Amino acid sequence: MEQNHPEANWRWLGYYVGRHRYAAIGSLVSGAIAGLTAAAEPYLIGIIIDDLSRGVALTDLLGYAGLLIILALISIAAFWGQRLWSGTVAYSVNYDIRQDLFDNLLTLEQKFFQTYATGDLISRMYSDLDVIWRLLTLGFTRFGSAFMTVVVTFVVLGTINIPLTLVVFVVLLISTSIQMKAGSVLAPVFERVQDQAGTLSAFVQDTVSGIQTIKTFGKEAGAAHQYGVENEEFKRRWLYFKRRNEPVGMLPNMISEFTAAIVVVFGGIMTLQGSLTLGNFVQFLVFLGMISTALLQLGTIYQRLQQAKGALQRLTPLLQSPNIHSESNAQRIVRPRGAIQFQGVGLKIEGKWLLKDVDLSIDAGQTVALVGHTGCGKTLLVSLLARVIDPTEGTIYIDGQDIRELSLEDLREAIAYVPQTTFLFSQSVHANVRMGLENISDDELADALHISRFSNDLPQLPQGLDTLVGEKGVLLSGGQKQRLAIARAVVRNPAILVLDDALSSVDSHTAAEILHDLKGVMRTRTSLIIAHRIATVRNAEYVVVMDHGRIIERGTHEILITQGGMYAHMVERELRQDEPYVRV
Repeated sequence: MEQNHPEANWRWLGYYVGRHRYAAIGSLVSGAIAGLTAAAEPYLIGIIIDDLSRGVALTDLLGYAGLLIILALISIAAFWGQRLWSGTVAYSVNYDIRQDLFDNLLTLEQKFFQTYATGDLISRMYSDLDVIWRLLTLGFTRFGSAFMTVVVTFVVLGTINIPLTLVVFVVLLISTSIQMKAGSVLAPVFERVQDQAGTLSAFVQDTVSGIQTIKTFGKEAGAAHQYGVENEEFKRRWLYFKRRNEPVGMLPNMISEFTAAIVVVFGGIMTLQGSLTLGNFVQFLVFLGMISTALLQLGTIYQRLQQAKGALQRLTPLLQSPNIHSESNAQRIVRPRGAIQFQGVGLKIEGKWLLKDVDLSIDAGQTVALVGHTGCGKTLLVSLLARVIDPTEGTIYIDGQDIRELSLEDLREAIAYVPQTTFLFSQSVHANVRMGLENISDDELADALHISRFSNDLPQLPQGLDTLVGEKGVLLSGGQKQRLAIARAVVRNPAILVLDDALSSVDSHTAAEILHDLKGVMRTRTSLIIAHRIATVRNAEYVVVMDHGRIIERGTHEILITQGGMYAHMVERELRQDEPYVRV
């Protein structure tokens, strides 16, 4: 049954705004007060002009001046409150969404990250969120005052002269309708701009990550050319959008000037005929400018709404609910022993069985080696333990409990996995070993580094444990990265230790030393070792041979040698490869 994933839509955004409803209400109310006072000022000015034309006492004039000062002070305070509260809403909502999206990303399966490029995800997290932030900033800064200005102004103008007000209303209504229609048409165009921005960001991320490979193969010119192509496409899409968006943005000013001409002609005639006072005529002109500005602001907000609509659609994939998660009644793992059982396990991906009929029991504290040709399913099998992926059929038990009924957090804390391809964070050596576990003592850290033999490299590092390893550990060799990853696993004292060809980049002598010291670690925990070197696994208590996703042989090293099967042939082949070096 297909799972319904959350959608980033206006209701979703409204939920985040609702978290800060008091700031949002404060911004809108402040804006409404600001719009009301702004509209009251030209109305008062019109009255003053009419009174001046008829003659007015000095005391009345001073009274008008006092009212204007009071209105100005209220307006300043209201605009200040509008900006203050709008900033609170925009920044708070942006923070909440960014945090929730990042937290959700951490729960998603590998398939998601294989579908979306890293650079594209970064673009969605920042560029598209920035579009939403700009909508909220402008919306809560301008909407309240602009909307109230339009409403109050039309009401006031209606009390002055209804026919002229209707003319202004019809003209501006047509302008606003055209702007809204154009904005809805431009929304998908802007989304294509954002898509290309994600593509460009992904290309930069891939290039920086693979800069060593690019330089090794002398492909700098090719990378520069490809970036130029993508950059040119981004410019083309952006200019395509701007050339259509700018006329729409200029439309309110054009209509405003046209409307002003109408008011000057008809209003001037009415004033000359005496059906409109000079003060009323001035009011119309000032109010017209205010309406045009307010409608321009509302039109810009509408354009931002259309742009944000596209941004929300690009954020929707980041809201996917994880298929692998802890059930509400998940059982906690208090003291895991590490007994493992695969019962009829099979894994089917894209219509192809990659694992089939796997039955395997591993006692707590036992060291088991998994061997076989590349692609036979060894890594897939161990990845099922931590529920990186769930089996299509069958059940996996740890300490007699179905792992799907266990707390996912507890399950993964009980397992330390060292992959062949090691990832290190752009932090110091000790931060990579601790990886968030600040309660690890210096002695425990030193022991882990000694077991992995990374301690041998510390004197060569400029700042010892405080040396930064660079992005993805680029400043370390392949063997150093693997040994640092082993130290990271050992220091966690897991119930289950998985070494997935974790010594492939380490020389034979150092690998032997590491394995010798790991014996003490493995003695108290369940260990699964995947390796291509038979020398690495020959001392395991149990050896499992896999081929095409199935277990075809199992037993000790000695027993499998006597059986003369696939394992024996692998040993013989490795001995022949090593023979020339023995003769030297």
